[in-house]
Amino acid sequence: MDDIATPHDTYFRESFGRREIAIDFLRHHLPPELLAEIDLETLEISKDTYVSADLRSAYSDLVYRVRHRDGPLTIYVLFEHKSSPEYWTLLQLLRYLAAEGDAYRKQHPQARRLPPVYPLVIYHGKGRWRAPRNFHDLIAPLPTALLPFVPRFTYALHDISARTNAEIKGAVLTRLVQLAMRWIFSKEPLARLGDLLTLIEQVEDRTTALEILESLLRYYVQGTGRVEERDVRALLEQNPTGDPIMQTFIDRYIEQGRREGEAAILLRLIDRKFGPPSETVRARISSADPDSLVRWSDRILAADSLDAMLH
Repeated sequence: MDDIATPHDTYFRESFGRREIAIDFLRHHLPPELLAEIDLETLEISKDTYVSADLRSAYSDLVYRVRHRDGPLTIYVLFEHKSSPEYWTLLQLLRYLAAEGDAYRKQHPQARRLPPVYPLVIYHGKGRWRAPRNFHDLIAPLPTALLPFVPRFTYALHDISARTNAEIKGAVLTRLVQLAMRWIFSKEPLARLGDLLTLIEQVEDRTTALEILESLLRYYVQGTGRVEERDVRALLEQNPTGDPIMQTFIDRYIEQGRREGEAAILLRLIDRKFGPPSETVRARISSADPDSLVRWSDRILAADSLDAMLH
């Protein structure tokens, strides 16, 4: 597994790392017989999933702990996110299960049993999911005499890719996140982003809506490779919101884009008149406020040196 997080991994963890999304998603997607056994309101994100980079390959994307309804039993729900089909997913999950078992044993040295784990793979890639679903399918040949000695387990698959007709269930926040992942590979990502902005308007907690908006915009710029910052700003300008908090963020986002554009133009003018600017000068201009950029842009016309322009 690649230890470098992709925009898809980052968005998944940011979104499903929110407790309210995790609870709502599990309420709609866990088997009824399992839901009857657990108390979702006790859900916690296992800290063991946030480990140093050198150990990242031994852990899953997210692991939740929930308590049994009738006792102290802890049940783990393991989330593994995939944005492309991976044939060896079962082997990866086996490694995760062993790592979780080792972590639990170290934290509970008196224990003689391990808690159960429910492995769930969430997939939203472009291709069809064809990876084996039973560990025995990875072993060949597998003589009958050896069956008892080979691990036998499977995983639940939640395929929300555009190829499927899987229903997107849950509250608006949970549906928004799943749709964002489903549509990230769309041929019209900017149009789909516009649809998602409409959904964000329905999120009641405006602070949460602001956080989701910021994460979503970053995901579609970094994750599609086809949506530019200027496209996002143009879209936001076309879809004004009456909410003061959201509008303040949108105004700042748009203003930041304008400032970045003005800084880029000024740097090109400096390069043409005085030669390539140093990294120090680039950093100063890139981080400058709008008034300074206007002042320097006026000065460059008459300045005979870079120092004269900047002072």
